[in-house]
Amino acid sequence: MKIAISGYNGLVGSHLCEYLENAINVDILKISRQHLYSDANLLAKYLDDSDVIIHLAGAPVVSVWTKKQMKIIRDSRINTTRNLHEAISIMEKKPELFICASAVGIYDTISLNTESECNYSNDFLGQLCKDWEREARKIEKEYVRTVIFRLGVILSDKGGILKKVLPIFRLGLGGKVGTGEQAFPYIHIADLMEAFLYVIKTKNTKGVYNLVAPEANTNADFTKILATCLKQFAFIPVPAFILKLLYRKGADVLLKGQKVVPERLKTEGFHFKYVTLESAVNSFLM
Repeated sequence: MKIAISGYNGLVGSHLCEYLENAINVDILKISRQHLYSDANLLAKYLDDSDVIIHLAGAPVVSVWTKKQMKIIRDSRINTTRNLHEAISIMEKKPELFICASAVGIYDTISLNTESECNYSNDFLGQLCKDWEREARKIEKEYVRTVIFRLGVILSDKGGILKKVLPIFRLGLGGKVGTGEQAFPYIHIADLMEAFLYVIKTKNTKGVYNLVAPEANTNADFTKILATCLKQFAFIPVPAFILKLLYRKGADVLLKGQKVVPERLKTEGFHFKYVTLESAVNSFLM
């Protein structure tokens, strides 16, 4: 099996390349930025004979949201997905499966959201995800099975939030972000890898999946659990105004959270190894 992956050097992509090479008999084709932004005909030629295409590339969302940066964030997702669609439409032998990353940021911060809900946010991140998914769904018209993963906060010791906050919490200088009341939809990197393998192997899977753990938590829960696991204090909160000074509107990614349920994975019998936040956090501290 030949699997092409964009964003292969990111947190998810780097884990995924290593995981798939060990889990199944696969040849990994790495889609570089140069390939991703190239002419669609050249991209199609590069992707020739790919059985699966996984699109993970995108500029970091946690950043200062200037007009210029917001355009970079959008273009790195919308334009690249559009180019992949055009390339796939040209390919004589089309892939069997296209997997596109999205985010739970598509949802509002009020409702409890399963995949069947349409309680979408109208802020920058919500609109970004809606437009991104709209481009991905166009690939279905090429008779390619298409899966969209709405990712929550990814827990990994190789990057992401844990790598950033662990040194602070180990010193007893950790604390909740803002009020701490915002939802904290997370997924352990191991469960995320299993979800990719699940949709690759399960031929009748298609459409949107919420990629979060079944347990509902808040940022305050995460703060308490991490501090407890490290046997440290966590009394130094990060005030909202500090984050807004640093990231402007980009602070919303940290100060807001979505209540999300992985309804489809649960219904289909997918087995989560890390169903509680405590077990997920502890797995990186053992």
